[in-house]
Amino acid sequence: MSKKVLIFYISRYSGHYHAASAIERGLLTLTRDVEVHKINALTYTNPILGAIINKAYLEVIKKRPEIWGHIYDNPDVIKKTKRARETLHRFNMSKIKRLIESYSPDIVFCTQAFPCGMIADYKRTSGKDVLLIGVLTDHAPHSYWLFEEVNYYIAPSEETARALGQKGVLPERIKTYGIPVDPKFCHKREIPGIKNNLGLSDEGPVILIMGGSQGLGAVEEVAGSLMEDRQHKYQLVVVSGSNKKLYTRLQRLKRDKPEGNISVLSYVENIDELMEASDVIITKAGGMTIAEALVKRLPMLIVNPIPGHEQMNTDYLVGKGAAIQIEDYGEIHQKLNKLFDSKGLLNDMKKSCSELAKPNSALDIAKLAFED
Repeated sequence: MSKKVLIFYISRYSGHYHAASAIERGLLTLTRDVEVHKINALTYTNPILGAIINKAYLEVIKKRPEIWGHIYDNPDVIKKTKRARETLHRFNMSKIKRLIESYSPDIVFCTQAFPCGMIADYKRTSGKDVLLIGVLTDHAPHSYWLFEEVNYYIAPSEETARALGQKGVLPERIKTYGIPVDPKFCHKREIPGIKNNLGLSDEGPVILIMGGSQGLGAVEEVAGSLMEDRQHKYQLVVVSGSNKKLYTRLQRLKRDKPEGNISVLSYVENIDELMEASDVIITKAGGMTIAEALVKRLPMLIVNPIPGHEQMNTDYLVGKGAAIQIEDYGEIHQKLNKLFDSKGLLNDMKKSCSELAKPNSALDIAKLAFED
């Protein structure tokens, strides 16, 4: 009998979406005898509110990231917003009820806490028992995830699992499978072919620069700074994601500095190939990006992580030797040059990436759908 699966995420251009897609790919890799629907929870329940929330979030992390750091997993904020969240869940309940009861899923995955809370409320108020799995995409588990109705939590690491335990989640409800990474990241690619397609040579190190799906962070500043380095002949591959304004500025930078070796890409579907061909990635510390980089054994330089979840992701990676945090742009050349002038350090970071990577995460998570 075919299994029916719902996977909730929020925002099309986000790590939550890519995590949902990875789980879907994992399910379809295991068997074709499965029916999967991915749903943007905010667009489905409140499209206007979803757009407002996404815009507000982007404005805060761009202009006042310290505010996000203050409210992230802040017990006072969680307590004060409880009634508002409960009201929102009740407002959405008719749509959620109609969806669940018309589709009758065997299992529901949530890659973000908001839909996880809605499904948990549905289970509690309806008395219906549907297998609910919360899939964390950051190493810092905030309390908005915590619901008794969640059957399993997928933790990115043992440290995350312990933090969930400290918040009262029973050990048997925690599976340390990692952030779900598309199985394609496990496949080795032919680097010469990738470099040829990008116009890259074998003479200089390849530096991948990106700011997640939405092109956030100091992408332009980092690229401009490294284009000034004539000694190491860095080859830059810069991905702007869905950020059209950033793409335009990067194209202007490329035009104004023709002596620099830079390839500018917009939103792409072959990040696995770009990571395969790169020697180092300079990025923000989004959970999905770092999970993919770990699978590709790609050392990370993390610039200006957002306070809260990204800083906690960064602390985890730096503590394990897989990443270096850059606190100001003046350090970029020094840190990067040190890596390539000392191959031992670069190799040590690659080894650390291998030790932390969970390449089978999507498949391990998908297998939960087929357990009796």
